[in-house]
Amino acid sequence: MKAGKRRRVSGSVAIYFAAVTAGFILVTGLLIDYARIATFRKQAELAVKSGARSVLSSYDPSVYEQYGLFVRGGDSADDIFNQVLQGNSEPEGDGTFRLLDMKWSDTGVMESRPLASHDVFRRQVTEEMKIKAPVDLTLELLSKFKGLTSVIKETQESVDLLEQMRKAYDEREAALDAAFKAQKEAGEKLAAALGDQVPNPPVPLSGTETADRPQTVVDAALMYDDYVAKRESDRSRAEEHSLAVQAWQQRKQQAESKGDDFDEPYPSGGEPQYSRQIAAYESGVRELSGTIAERSEEALQAAEQRLEEARSSLADAEAANERMRDIASRAESVKAPEQGTEADGGSNLEGDPAGSIRQWRQTAGELVLDETFFSEYTQELNAQSGDGEAKTAEAAGFASLASSAPGTSGQGSALRAEADKLQTQESGYRMKYGPGGSIILQRQETLEAHRSGDGERKGLEREAKQKWSGAASFLGSLTGASGSEEDKEAFATLARLAKENLEWNQAEAEEVEQSRAALPEEGRDQALSSASGWLGALGDALAAGRDNLYLSEYTISRFTHTEPAEIKEMLEGGTEDVTKPDKQQTEFILYGLNNPSGNIAAAYGEIFAFRLAIRTMEGLVESAKYGNPLVVLAAALVYAIENAVADMTSLLNRGSIPLSKYASSVQTTYTDYLRLFMLLHGGSAGQIARSIAVMESATGLAFERLYTYVSGEAAASLRLWFFPGIVKVVGRTGNWGGKVTGDRYEVNYQADDAYQ
Repeated sequence: MKAGKRRRVSGSVAIYFAAVTAGFILVTGLLIDYARIATFRKQAELAVKSGARSVLSSYDPSVYEQYGLFVRGGDSADDIFNQVLQGNSEPEGDGTFRLLDMKWSDTGVMESRPLASHDVFRRQVTEEMKIKAPVDLTLELLSKFKGLTSVIKETQESVDLLEQMRKAYDEREAALDAAFKAQKEAGEKLAAALGDQVPNPPVPLSGTETADRPQTVVDAALMYDDYVAKRESDRSRAEEHSLAVQAWQQRKQQAESKGDDFDEPYPSGGEPQYSRQIAAYESGVRELSGTIAERSEEALQAAEQRLEEARSSLADAEAANERMRDIASRAESVKAPEQGTEADGGSNLEGDPAGSIRQWRQTAGELVLDETFFSEYTQELNAQSGDGEAKTAEAAGFASLASSAPGTSGQGSALRAEADKLQTQESGYRMKYGPGGSIILQRQETLEAHRSGDGERKGLEREAKQKWSGAASFLGSLTGASGSEEDKEAFATLARLAKENLEWNQAEAEEVEQSRAALPEEGRDQALSSASGWLGALGDALAAGRDNLYLSEYTISRFTHTEPAEIKEMLEGGTEDVTKPDKQQTEFILYGLNNPSGNIAAAYGEIFAFRLAIRTMEGLVESAKYGNPLVVLAAALVYAIENAVADMTSLLNRGSIPLSKYASSVQTTYTDYLRLFMLLHGGSAGQIARSIAVMESATGLAFERLYTYVSGEAAASLRLWFFPGIVKVVGRTGNWGGKVTGDRYEVNYQADDAYQ
């Protein structure tokens, strides 16, 4: 081969080799920088995340120790974050080879989600209590109240139905009383209408009476013949005198015609002897007939009006009786509550109190009157109306005959017959419907026959009112401690902090109702309703009520509450430390009343209500001996109030109360009841706000500035070793997530972390 040709080949190989070597170096350098970038990105990302975690590792120890909650505290978040970032960079120094010469810039930490937020607070409490709360609830609370849910529900339904029955019964009896009163007044009105004109008892119509002004129908009948005789006698005397006068006048004329003297005196004796008696009888009998007719008609109209009122009241009574029939039907058909809820899971109660109560409830039908009672009473009122019309018609007949008697003759027998018939009619009506009348007395006995237990029931209801008044006085004594001015100011501060927290969360507080029923029956019904709600909340606590359960148990475990012994000491005139907010934090959170004794009084009021519900259940069983369902209801109320007050005394003296007479070995405490009440009432915005207010007051920290969430952000850069321009081009066409500025590769990372 020629030398020139060899040189051309060698040159080509050199160029080719140089090109291959350059490509190899390019690819190798690019791979090295790519590997450094990948490592750099991972290390930078981990450093930012580690920085965020490290910021949260600096928490406030006082908040955690007191309340088990985490909030940022300690060193500055930015300082901690920067320290961690720098700690994740390779150290600088002479002779040190730095594979990744990482530089940080634009670092910063943003803190958010303060503990004052209700959502944040709930999540932290849930995290704190998610294991402990269900275990505590199951072991300490559910086990104590096993079996109560179903029996209290049975009691509530039974009392509700029988209370409806009692109201309907009282309405029915009031309507029957109104009907009887109207019936009685109708009879008395009509019976007394002719009391002065028709003798009572009837007078025999034999013999005669001297004519004069008649006062009664008997007078009018018996005086008639004498009146006729006297009238005829005066008429005869007048006629005889008239004849004597005529004869005297003739003699006088004869004497005068002859011129003889005539000195014969004028005939005397022509004056009527009985004009007064005759006039008295005639005017009297007319007045008597008018009075009889007028009074009879007026009395009949009044009696008919009262009988119509009686029919209307009887219809009201029948309507109430039908409601009672419906209630009795429902009382028999109500099914027993389902067993085996989580609140039950068996029963601590001995025997079968629910079955006994159910059996008592089903006796309600004994109070319902048969339909024949009302149909017979209606017939009785109609018969009384007919008797009144017959009596009035008889009186009108006599009045018509008597008014025509003046100037007549021969009506004595008719007057006697009519007077006798009127007396008989009047006497019969009075014996039936007048005072002490047989129909009236019989109706009264019929009404009293189904009211055999009313007297006893009314007595028990009066006793219940007295005992209720005593219970109210006892509960009222708990509000007697006014506390010091310092205590009042502390409560005012708590209220202000809670209000500010609500406003900050844009939430509203719940309405707290603390009214005490005026009547024992109302108090019992409220107690049964509340107890059913508490036990229902207890049964649902492990399922639907998770958050509520956690918040409730958290409140009980982390905040203070008063002890019964302290309350007893206060009532006996001892220390009033219980009026300080830090002694009753749980009670304040639960009820939120802004005064030193109101929250304690509210707690004991609800305990009394719960005990009243349990004792009502017992009372229904213990009072079954009375038989009459309404008497049993009243006796059970007396029993319940009396024993509920005794329970409160036991709580103050011993610190515990037996669950029930039928579960005397199970002791319940003040804390148990607070936990129950928290389950039903807890979890509201107002209660969370009050919890935060108590914590702020105790720690002196503003929870709006206690953060639980951090977001760390930083920019990191890495110097490229090989071909920054090529990497820049590749970076633009690839998906490296950063950018190349000069000879450095830059990337931004953000890491968020929170306590919950």
